[in-house]
Amino acid sequence: MDDAAPSARDWSSLPLDALSSIFVRLGALDVLMGAGLVCRSWLEAANFPDVWRSIDMVKHDSVFLKGDAVLREMAKVVIDRSDGQLRVFVGGMFVTDELIKYIMERSPLLTTLRLVSCFGVFSKQLASVIKESPLLELHSLELENIDLTMRELTTILESCPILEVLGLHYCFLINCSDEHTLRAKFTRIKSMTLKWDDECCVD
Repeated sequence: MDDAAPSARDWSSLPLDALSSIFVRLGALDVLMGAGLVCRSWLEAANFPDVWRSIDMVKHDSVFLKGDAVLREMAKVVIDRSDGQLRVFVGGMFVTDELIKYIMERSPLLTTLRLVSCFGVFSKQLASVIKESPLLELHSLELENIDLTMRELTTILESCPILEVLGLHYCFLINCSDEHTLRAKFTRIKSMTLKWDDECCVD
């Protein structure tokens, strides 16, 4: 009987495409904060743009341990590494107008944007930037507890020509009368959900 212990697997020798596939499932923030720093081959695999196509900075545990400025810098690193391939961005209170502008300028393929409790974003200045640089690939926009006005929202929606899903949750500067205007003006939006309290209106 051979009692020799099995040899340890050399994970650094995995093909780069296999490593990048693993990193995609692991998530951008985990790769950024650790997995991509293990060894040279892992760092090389972490440079594949596919790894950085989706970033959720709301659910990840590290979000609660970092300051807003650090989270903004982390988001910019991920955006830069995506090399224009970013498809999904989910952000929280740390998001500013400046960061949204950074995303728009570098992410022409963005399809999904979800923002939660971001105060002061979508100012008149940013709405003007969005108008000049439309979000041509955006399919889904979800805003929760965001203090934007009907005019700012209208400018944004007019700059998203193929938007199909709109969710507004606890955006209290948008009222019930605005809901009818939105539905009439943007009939191309297939799914529109507006929620101010425990009641939810779904189209």
